[in-house]
Amino acid sequence: MDKVFSTRLSESVLDELDRLSQRLGRTKKQLLEEAIRLRAAHPANGGRDVWAETCGAWQRREKPEKTIQRTRKAFERSMTRHHRHQRG
Repeated sequence: MDKVFSTRLSESVLDELDRLSQRLGRTKKQLLEEAIRLRAAHPANGGRDVWAETCGAWQRREKPEKTIQRTRKAFERSMTRHHRHQRG
């Protein structure tokens, strides 16, 4: 559910919002929501820094063979988890 939010903005900012809305063919609401989400996601504002989170992800403590074995086992379990075992 959407809520009403009220704020005072300068006329120049409102004019820019109008022009941008018309030029991009998007609503003012869409533009404001996108701007807020982009600002919140920026690393300088406490957002996720994907590069820092994934940097070095390929460096494992275990040997590659062990990683491959563990991954294959997990994959096989996920492929057969809903199958009934037939006795025979």
